[in-house]
Amino acid sequence: MASEAEGVMTEQGRQTEERGAAQSEAPGGCLSSRVVRVTLIAAVVVVVLGVIAVAAVLALRASRDKPLDVAIYHGARLVNHETLYDGFDHLQYTSDDPFPTVEAFYFGRKGMDCVRQYRTVEERPGQEPLREGHLSTRCQVDRSGYGITQVATVLIQPVYDATEQPTGQVVIDIQRYWGE
Repeated sequence: MASEAEGVMTEQGRQTEERGAAQSEAPGGCLSSRVVRVTLIAAVVVVVLGVIAVAAVLALRASRDKPLDVAIYHGARLVNHETLYDGFDHLQYTSDDPFPTVEAFYFGRKGMDCVRQYRTVEERPGQEPLREGHLSTRCQVDRSGYGITQVATVLIQPVYDATEQPTGQVVIDIQRYWGE
């Protein structure tokens, strides 16, 4: 019985010694090191952020590879629509509303830059230039980016008769460019 107890003790002692030796030889593998765990976590975070950034850039590029939606003056009638080639189209509308009303509609559009075009502009040092003969107003929206062009130009122009009197009609000419 005593030898049996010694055999059990010896067996238990041997297992304990083996566990201690195994722990001193391999202290839980390379993942037990705090530096290795932090480095692995940082690498995973960088990879995930990289994937998100690539997906975001691809989504932004795809959103610009189509014509811009330009607000059309309410009540304007489409008189011409042509696609000259892939990535460029031309739309032309007319309206019977007064030119200043149509122009104000486009001046009020968010993200649209509008400039009045005059027949003559006389520069005067130290003063505002003298502008005469308001011909048209040119507005532009440019969302180009990420290697993709996405531009729309709107030309608002009153229609004149042969005697250069306004007919009361306004032409809204829209040209849109998009793509690589």
